[in-house]
Order: sequence, then structure tokens, then C-alpha cells
Amino acid sequence: MARGRGGAGDPSRGRRRHPKPRGNHGIHAADDDGLPDRIAQDYRRRFGRRRGTIYFTGSASKRPRDRHRQDGFAVRKGEEVRATRVFGLVTLLIVAWLAPASATTLLITNTKSDSVSIIDTSTLEVVGTIPLGRGKPNRIVFHPDGKQAWVVFDKSHDLGIVDVEGKKLVKRVKIGGNPYNLTFSPDGRILYVLDWSSDVSQDEVIAYDLQAEKIAWRVEVSTWPAHGIFSRDGRLLYVSGETAGDVTIIDTTTHAVVGRVVHGGGDAMGLALTADGKILYAAAGENKAILKIDTATNKIVGEIALPGVVHEATLTLDGKFLYATLRKTNKLVVIRTADDKIATVIPQRAYPDLVTMEPTGRLALVTNRYADSVAVIDLASQAQVRTIPVGKAPHGMALKPR
Repeated sequence: MARGRGGAGDPSRGRRRHPKPRGNHGIHAADDDGLPDRIAQDYRRRFGRRRGTIYFTGSASKRPRDRHRQDGFAVRKGEEVRATRVFGLVTLLIVAWLAPASATTLLITNTKSDSVSIIDTSTLEVVGTIPLGRGKPNRIVFHPDGKQAWVVFDKSHDLGIVDVEGKKLVKRVKIGGNPYNLTFSPDGRILYVLDWSSDVSQDEVIAYDLQAEKIAWRVEVSTWPAHGIFSRDGRLLYVSGETAGDVTIIDTTTHAVVGRVVHGGGDAMGLALTADGKILYAAAGENKAILKIDTATNKIVGEIALPGVVHEATLTLDGKFLYATLRKTNKLVVIRTADDKIATVIPQRAYPDLVTMEPTGRLALVTNRYADSVAVIDLASQAQVRTIPVGKAPHGMALKPR
């Protein structure tokens, strides 16, 4: 005689079976393999490969009637997993999975309104303004801990310390004769000030010890140091010389210049380093080109011709594209790094200056100094999708570290 389901030979005989929840609540019953990938992976990591069927229920009245049911879940009899624990875990993971990327803060200096605009990068809205007092704020940089930002004042030739959370200027500090730009050591202990002294033969980089509140050391560089960027190991500091048309290489452990790459392109500013640290892109302004420098040999190994004087050079987070601003012709040029060819040119309103990449890697933001705005570029379509009004003559940009 054939043994039908529920007969004497049925292995499920005598066991209670858990009915699946009924009703359409937009939620389903599934094994952990049926969860969204991020949730399932974390569930398996914490509780094992398979811990039984989890029933997602949208209504308490529709929960499976079983003594093992807890908090909206039914677990097979004998399982070790506490349903309440699973419920809490899955709830948190669903929220994280569905939530937008975390917001971060972008600071913009407004040179003619003596203020800093605060932009929320998740909403692309100005959420506050920090008054700075007179002095013509220019470049700005976050300390690595994200609590303070330091700003350069062009007219008063000093620096300001900004409490970002408190939205106020807390202190002004005199370092050097005519500071133009700043960068912090990766560990946040040293502030490097790129100083244009009154005697152009003595332009220098000043290392300021933040804890001791004094100058630790200084090194002479070529004329008008404009931009600084660290090697990936944090030992070398690359500094562009705006009028000299070169890149000076400083060893921050020996406090000495260890190399100089001369290209002769005046108005040289922007620098960008690949993620592996092997190639340094240097804007050779009046040469209308971006140079590729091999950091192992400090030799120029390539040149990317551009249709105008180039100011800034910024890599996308994935390193696939390089964004360059051509201020005098109001253009943003997008270069494909795989073949060093121009992918597209995006018109800008008025004097595009600096570029920063929004932390999710979806957008680029560009200050347009004479349009009193920040342009928002969609990196997927390589097109401008929005304009954010800010203060008068925006220039410097600083993205809060995450």
C-alpha cells in the first residue's frame, strides 16, 4: 500500500508544521537565502548558514500560531535562534539597507562676503552660514578629526580656526607672511602652510605643530606654492609652484626638498594622485595641459592636452575620470584616465575654480566664483544637474572627513 503524505511512513508525521502567514501585507515568508543580499549575509555571519525559516509578518493578528513564535517571526521547533534577536537584527539591517547614504558637510568660502556656506551633501542644500569677519577667506581645509576647519584670509594674511558644529570662528592665528593654502599631515598633528612671502625668493612651506602651537620647521620652495598633496604613505608632500611651473617634493621626515619636477607651465595649481600613489597628475596651467608624473622616478611620463589654461585637477573616487577646470573659458573638462582622452566638456557659468567629489561617488561639486554658486555634476551622465546658490565669490572647498 502506498504511503501517502501523513501516513505511517511520512517522516513529518507527528510534527507540528508552521502555517505561513496569510494575507497580503507586502511582506513575505522566506528562508534566510531569500533576504536581500546585505541582510542575508549579515544574518548568516551572525547566526550560521541556515537557521530555519523566518516568516516576515505584517500584522500581529496574522502571525503563525506556534509556541515558538516571537515578535513577528516563527522559527522551526528546536532552533537555537531567539526570534527577538533576529527581529532586532533584521529590522536594523533593513533600515540601513533602505536608508540613503550618510550625509556629510561641505564647506565653501565666500571671498567677498567674508563667510563660509555649509552644504549638506545628501540634500544639496545650504544648511547654514558661518560669519568670519573681514579678511577675504580663500582656501579652507578640515582637520582630519572633522571637528574644526582652518581657513586662509588673503587680505589680512592670517588663518582662522572654525568650530564647524558651533558654526563660529573661534580663533585667528598668524603663521607666515602671506599664507595661500593649507594641508594637514595624515595624522593631524602638523598643519602645512603654503606661504607666499613678500620676498618671492623666500616662498616656503611652514610646518606648524598644532599641539605645541608653534612652527616646527620650514623649507624654502619655488615661487607661489599653491597646492599640496601627500604621498599614500604620508612621507612625501608634493607642492605645485604656481608661477614657477613646477612640483616640489618634500620629505616630511627629513624636512628637506628631495626632488623637483619642472614643466614650465605658469599658473600651475591643481594636483591629483591615483589611489595606488603611482601617478601624480599636475595642472600645467598656461601650457594648457595636465602632466602625468611617475612618482617612483619623478619623471614626466605623459601629457594630456586641453583646450585652455587649466587650473584644477581632481580624480573621481573610482579613478576612472579626471575633472579639470578651465577658468578663463568657463569649462569643466572630463578626461578618461584609461586612454587620457577628453570624454566631454561641461560648460560652466562663470570662472569655475575648485572641484570636490561627493562621498558616495555619484556627484562632483564645482565652485563658480563669479556666479556665486556651486555647480552639481552627475558623474554617471557627465552633465550638470543642479546649481546651489551660496555667498559672494565662492572659492575654497572642504569636505568633512568620514
